[in-house]
Amino acid sequence: MDHGICLLSLAGLRAEPDHRSELVSQLLFGDLFEVVERQKEWFQVRMLYDHYLGWVNANQVQLLSESDFGDLLQSPVAVSTDLIQLLEDRTHNTSFAIGAGSSFYFYEKGILSVAGKVYHYAGSVASEFPAKPMQLTDFALMFLNTPYLWGGRSPLGVDCSGLMQLVFKMGGLKIPRDAAVQATQGETIHLINEAMPGDLLFFDNEEQQIAHVGMLINEGHIIHAHGKVRIDLVDHNGIFNRDTRRYSHSLRLIKRMKPNASNNLK
Repeated sequence: MDHGICLLSLAGLRAEPDHRSELVSQLLFGDLFEVVERQKEWFQVRMLYDHYLGWVNANQVQLLSESDFGDLLQSPVAVSTDLIQLLEDRTHNTSFAIGAGSSFYFYEKGILSVAGKVYHYAGSVASEFPAKPMQLTDFALMFLNTPYLWGGRSPLGVDCSGLMQLVFKMGGLKIPRDAAVQATQGETIHLINEAMPGDLLFFDNEEQQIAHVGMLINEGHIIHAHGKVRIDLVDHNGIFNRDTRRYSHSLRLIKRMKPNASNNLK
């Protein structure tokens, strides 16, 4: 089976092999994947990070040799923690912007190498994991006012579960891509007055299915992506929107994500 990597700022992951198809997620710089199927200029890929499946244009990713892929799997991972920062491609004498949550391999003192290419990154990284809960809330607050984008995973556009996945990645913990699956992880907290900063709060839609997630940042306040990344009031009923002065989401459950052997970054 072929494997590859995203070496652009972002690459759209789509429901079908068509640029007009629904955006279901995004690959970030350094995201690894396996190729499941090929159709003309499209690859159906499964991301190694969260096993998410979708179609990516072949021009936006790079296939890896078996030896290069194996080397990357053995490398410790550093994660970019600047919201947006320039990455210098020293192999081609160019630079481009990358967002928080990008993955670096063989990283040392600003230098990283991937499949024979050398890059320089002058921004901040996290490589000692896991983060403390207050670090997670600080990471989340960096994304304030980021516009909502269905399928987005970047500071240029993010959805509710993509935001939480990014924040936890920056903190060194893997969580799934979608809110309903994220809700199956971690320890259940039964009362909101027992919740702590960094806990995830999940919310029902009209069909009583989990369709929204946010993070408690302090008592009575949640950060979440709804129109944009914003802070609202939250209580045992749900999210109280500061602008409309109405409840916008009904609280279903609270989860505390804890590090374990399966969700730690290397």
